[in-house]
Amino acid sequence: MGLSGTLDTMPSVELMTWLSRRPHTGTLTFKRGPVTKTVTLDGGRIVNAGSTDPREYFGQFLINFGLIDEDQLQKAFETQQETRVLLGRILVMTGLVSEEQIHSMLELKIRETVLDVFLWDDGLFEFHDDMVAEESSTVPVAVALASLLQEGVNRRTHFLEIRRHIPDNSCRFACSPNLPPTIDPRSTDGVMLELARQGLAVQDIILRFHSLDFPILRNLYEMVRRGWLAVAQPAAEIPEPDVDVEVFDTATRVQSGTDQALLAAEAAMQQRDFGRAVSILRRGLQEFPYDPDLCDALETAEKGLVNTLRAELLAENRIPYLLREDVLSRSAKWTPAQRYLLSRIDGQRNLRSIIMVSPLKEVEALRTFQSLIQAGYVGLR
Repeated sequence: MGLSGTLDTMPSVELMTWLSRRPHTGTLTFKRGPVTKTVTLDGGRIVNAGSTDPREYFGQFLINFGLIDEDQLQKAFETQQETRVLLGRILVMTGLVSEEQIHSMLELKIRETVLDVFLWDDGLFEFHDDMVAEESSTVPVAVALASLLQEGVNRRTHFLEIRRHIPDNSCRFACSPNLPPTIDPRSTDGVMLELARQGLAVQDIILRFHSLDFPILRNLYEMVRRGWLAVAQPAAEIPEPDVDVEVFDTATRVQSGTDQALLAAEAAMQQRDFGRAVSILRRGLQEFPYDPDLCDALETAEKGLVNTLRAELLAENRIPYLLREDVLSRSAKWTPAQRYLLSRIDGQRNLRSIIMVSPLKEVEALRTFQSLIQAGYVGLR
């Protein structure tokens, strides 16, 4: 049998409880905004969990847990493109990680992908019984769905408590002058404290760690609880910038119905103005978040935009460089995506390499680089 609905009418904990009552086999899909998660069940066990959120890609998990760095992931990707061998197998063959580490990280990836859904207040879900997606890993990993129920409930409770103190991901922090001297500056806590001291917001720190929201929020909340950090208003930390670079063009707001958005986006795509089409459709989805036609059209527009920007920016292995020395100074109020990508520019990595290992969607990374180049902050050679 199949089941579909919205998470505001059937919360994830109720859905997971229903599925765990008997050993279901099938495919469970969650969708919220640009993120789609696909969970494969086999006899009540989760054997695979994928996501369109780049932060949930396997390579990003390995970076987040310190098993590899960005340069090592990039080289592994290049080998994968040449050999078509699975990423995990390449990393084992090159000695960067062990078979046991691959197994434990795949299991952790499944757990985190599913547990993250417990934090969603809205979104769509759909379960198809006896439909099993093709496996993407040769390492057998399985997690009992029932084993995640209580952990999911506990995580949501903890998350709501965190949000009482850190209301959203734009929050910044003030550091205590009396931090324990035993904190290793190279440790997770040490790096996180330094990023907070530099005035970075929660979302900036999340991107720097190639992480999902909850693990970073949990660490930051613990630091707030210990008195190491205090939540500060963003405006008090960073003054308004001289120039504000927008990642997406402003589109005409959709006033009523989805047809207007679809027609306007179609007209923009016919003119090959995919950036404007994406903006129109995203604004339409803000008003009608579950509309399937808008979702399909956005996917088409984003593919067109990616292809256009690849041809414009990635035709050659060009290397980005900063046109202003003070580009990353505290006087510039960058978006998290802009700040992350600017921080990766070192005069040696080419544009393709930076985007390849970025925790951002490719369309976001490409469009952000385009805006920075057009605004005169970044050059290519």
